[in-house]
Amino acid sequence: MTTIRNSLIRLVRTPVKTVLFFLLLGFTVALVCAGGNLWKLCGDNLERFETIFTTIGTVEQRPERVEQEAVWQADENDYRYYNSRVYGETVSADVLDFEGAGYLSGPEQRAYYEALPQDYEMKEEYEAGMTQAMIIEASPLEDCIPAGPVEIEVKRVLYSTYPINVPNIYLCDHNTEHPQMLYADKTYLMALVDGWTHEWKEKGTGAIFEYSPMNGPYSTQTDAHGNRLPTDMTGDWIVELAPGFYESKEGQDWLKLCEDFELRGMYESFPVTATQNLNLIMSFYTGEAYIADGETFSEEDYAQGNKVCLVPERFAKRNRLKVGDSLHLALRYANYAQSANRGGGEGRLTAEGEVYEVFEDSEYEIKGIYAVGVASTEGDWGYMLERNEVFIPTSSIQNSNENHIAAYGPMKGYTTAFQIPNGSESIENYRTLWEAQGIDNVEITFYDGGYTKLEGGLKNMRNMALLLLATGIVSAVCIVIFFCYLFIAKQKKRTAIERSLGMTKGQCLSSLLIGILLIALAGSAAGAFAGQAFAERAVAGIEQTETFSTLFSNGAVQLDRERKEAEQKNDDSGRETEAAENVYLTDTDWRMSVVCGGGVFLFTLMVAVTGICGNLRREPMELLATAESGQ
Repeated sequence: MTTIRNSLIRLVRTPVKTVLFFLLLGFTVALVCAGGNLWKLCGDNLERFETIFTTIGTVEQRPERVEQEAVWQADENDYRYYNSRVYGETVSADVLDFEGAGYLSGPEQRAYYEALPQDYEMKEEYEAGMTQAMIIEASPLEDCIPAGPVEIEVKRVLYSTYPINVPNIYLCDHNTEHPQMLYADKTYLMALVDGWTHEWKEKGTGAIFEYSPMNGPYSTQTDAHGNRLPTDMTGDWIVELAPGFYESKEGQDWLKLCEDFELRGMYESFPVTATQNLNLIMSFYTGEAYIADGETFSEEDYAQGNKVCLVPERFAKRNRLKVGDSLHLALRYANYAQSANRGGGEGRLTAEGEVYEVFEDSEYEIKGIYAVGVASTEGDWGYMLERNEVFIPTSSIQNSNENHIAAYGPMKGYTTAFQIPNGSESIENYRTLWEAQGIDNVEITFYDGGYTKLEGGLKNMRNMALLLLATGIVSAVCIVIFFCYLFIAKQKKRTAIERSLGMTKGQCLSSLLIGILLIALAGSAAGAFAGQAFAERAVAGIEQTETFSTLFSNGAVQLDRERKEAEQKNDDSGRETEAAENVYLTDTDWRMSVVCGGGVFLFTLMVAVTGICGNLRREPMELLATAESGQ
């Protein structure tokens, strides 16, 4: 106790030096603790956002030119003009496979597959009156040119979406300026669809309801490299019937077209989209489509090709399906030209005029049921999901679709995408490598949900924190060494006297060390509390001013999930629930302050002990001599 009292008395006798040591040490410890806390918090946030944000790139081949296409409108007796994109040679997605790209997923040019509807309900009851397609044998009531509505007699129905309840219907070759003559004494085979009405503006529902041509037998089948296979089918909507027509190749083509219609119906589409990463599909990436029940695909599903699927909510309700149920998918052909929402332009038959046979017939387990929120009205509607659209892992398709590619076209943003690591450096590196490929007619657009902006802010903050930490450490080292010199090296005379009076080395060590450690402990503790408080205040200010968009980010979905989980766990604690809504991690770690403050204290202890032990190794008379000489 005497030693402690003497050490404290010694501090009291030098108040200016003691207070100055306490204040300077506390200030430097505050810098170290604040810098350490902010540096750790920035790192934690970067690590967190790395897991919940995704950076994807969409790929689109640019058209060579845009041409104006004139389409005749019989009801207006004039042409209507549309802009049409003209593409050159189709660029393969293989150009995206170059060294150094650093893909985390993809690149993929997705196909959607047409599946047989089986016995599933594809439409709501209120949709029963949708567009009707039909293939019929018919004759005009009189010789005519179908430039406007002409009455024809239906003699035989080969296919019709809905029953034809009247003997005669009206026909108009709506988009042909000079239609061919039809003769009353001849019978024609026609492919028709409803939809045009000449007198709608004048008569409304009293106007004549007419049918217009649709494509007859044709094919857009390609090989695995996207080359169109040759075919003799023209797609003409009408042909004059002659004896033995159905025994001919052309007649067989028409019968096969009817067979295809019977298999699925014109508007009974059952699209199945295969992907190797659901985040590469924009609707899921933006959170417009989300898992309402069950769960999404896992990495194991993609890697092992598990037979699992995601189905739309309305389709599941309509067919009384739930998570865990089995879904029968019979895939017939693939479309690499469009998304399911933009599809339907492919020829229904193979190049040889045959119906596409099923090449993949499997039972899939429903792993999740997804819902679709309010769709954005901006941009290409090819990014929108089609009703009844089912999603499966690409690797779950075991059989080759090489002979079942009904359409192949240029890469589009809604069919071709990839994922790369987050961050501006990754994007810039990819752009540099891509420009080196020398491909000018392919455009790549990146989406990162605001991660680049967020990353830049956090990295700037982390650099500031490192500067603060470094400044604090350097200052602490200088202050500790300086004051230890004042408190120890300048006390050689005192040490020599105490040793001459019979005090042991341990007692002399305690006499000098206790006072220094008390100041160091108090200063480190005060500085740790101050640094913690400063860091919390700094984080609160940044949280209020730093904003970024979670649009185009699965981060938005994860944050919303975290918010809902917090609301369920903390129904009685508004404060905890509100905290869950924070975008940033804002809780500083008190353990960082303990480590930083403790580190400075231990460094002070080490320097002090080293200095005192250096003095104690020398004889009292030697210490006294050096003290008097000022050495």
